[in-house]
Amino acid sequence: MEATETRPPFRDQLQSGWDKGKFVCVGLDPDWSKIPQHLKNEFPSDDEKYAAITIFARTIIDHTGDLVCAYKPNIAFYEDSANNELALSSIVDHIHESFSDVPIIGDVKRADIGNTNKGYAKMAFERYGFDAITTNPYFGGDTFPPFQAYENKGLIVLCRTTNPGSKELQDMPIHLDFAKGEGLLTAEELRIIRSITPGLYVMRVYEMVAFLAARRWNTNDQLGLVVGATHPEAFAPVRQLAGDLPFLIPGIGTQGGDLEKTLKYAPDSKRQGMIINSGSAIIHASQGEDFAEAARAAALKLDKQIREGLQIA
Repeated sequence: MEATETRPPFRDQLQSGWDKGKFVCVGLDPDWSKIPQHLKNEFPSDDEKYAAITIFARTIIDHTGDLVCAYKPNIAFYEDSANNELALSSIVDHIHESFSDVPIIGDVKRADIGNTNKGYAKMAFERYGFDAITTNPYFGGDTFPPFQAYENKGLIVLCRTTNPGSKELQDMPIHLDFAKGEGLLTAEELRIIRSITPGLYVMRVYEMVAFLAARRWNTNDQLGLVVGATHPEAFAPVRQLAGDLPFLIPGIGTQGGDLEKTLKYAPDSKRQGMIINSGSAIIHASQGEDFAEAARAAALKLDKQIREGLQIA
């Protein structure tokens, strides 16, 4: 089903949640091996799996929608069949209908040349009705306009990802004078970097992504950054370079991300600016008939930890 209804701007949706002290994002990434057995028994055939997934996700949404600042379905969990794509559409529709103020971040990580991105943007924002998507910066900033043409939508750029191998590229050093000499940075951009970080002559790739996202690519205040909690040392330099861009923060929960350091170094100047994602630790907190209650308890626990860490009543 194509989503045609008008949604509030993504940044306004986030701000509304943050102002209520909501920073938990639930990753709606159902693992079939962990779906409660009673749902599998109710829908035993392969053609019916999507029904079990739909009921599973919608029930969790009903039990957590009042706690979250966003939901984040990873499209990889739904693209394996046409039926599961229908499940994703039904899940998105349910959030729109039941928790209309909660934004949906489509974790798609799509990027390509401009014409291709027009198709990706239509898929994400019109077909599925996502309020924001993740994208990667490897193609450069001239690939973002097809997404930014949807002025109310968000675009969250991969900056420091959670996987161990991310350091192979993301930690690569860039000498600033070389970047300027090669025309990769303007003299004004170099001046800004030096004013933000006096004495800095070398940046890592993820730090450069943060700077470019904030200073060059964010033409309509639509961009955010993915900064994983499994690399908490990245929060301070990225926040310094990116200012108050929103951070989508995966890695809390089963990936072992550091929540304490996240809450210390990731907040923006208003002590907000965070979308703290937890997926399987919440949605698969139980594989029994109490799965929804267990998911709510796990979300409440994370919400409480965040509120205590930020000293929110």
